[in-house]
Amino acid sequence: MLDSTSAPAVEVRRLLAEHAADYRAIRLAALRDAPDAFGSTYDAEAARPLVAFAERLAGAIVFGAYVDGRIVGMAGFKRLDGAKARHKGFLWGMYVAPDARRHGVGAALLDAVLAAAAEAVEQVTLAVVDGNGAARAFYERHGFVVYGVEPRALKGANGYADELLMVKRLLSAPPRA
Repeated sequence: MLDSTSAPAVEVRRLLAEHAADYRAIRLAALRDAPDAFGSTYDAEAARPLVAFAERLAGAIVFGAYVDGRIVGMAGFKRLDGAKARHKGFLWGMYVAPDARRHGVGAALLDAVLAAAAEAVEQVTLAVVDGNGAARAFYERHGFVVYGVEPRALKGANGYADELLMVKRLLSAPPRA
């Protein structure tokens, strides 16, 4: 449990294959804590071997947030493929453990993702489950704006959930010729 009287020292680092156990732990915690917020399920991910998490990390950009040596958050980033879409990237899998929220962990993770993204893309998009007001407010505080809604984006045990589509421009659009 984090001390609520002082800001913890948050260390954010890129997760590599050797961090698979940490990644698996925080991914499963996210799916257990917020099952309706992610596209996968706890049971599906828990059944995957550790090597599957290592392979995912080897082919992805995923950051982990650590406090006192314990992983407390994660966020992934993917640049889109294709000649006409390579200017965009997608933030995925953002999660901060409940006891680490409101301590700057989410901001530190998002800063790391946006710094990596700024080297490769002009804008970052994300999807957040409609009704997750805390997440929406967090992203809006960090410059993301809603540009659309995907109806019935996720289907789980509790029914369908819409997702709000959000974007943050990192660079100005080039002038028209």
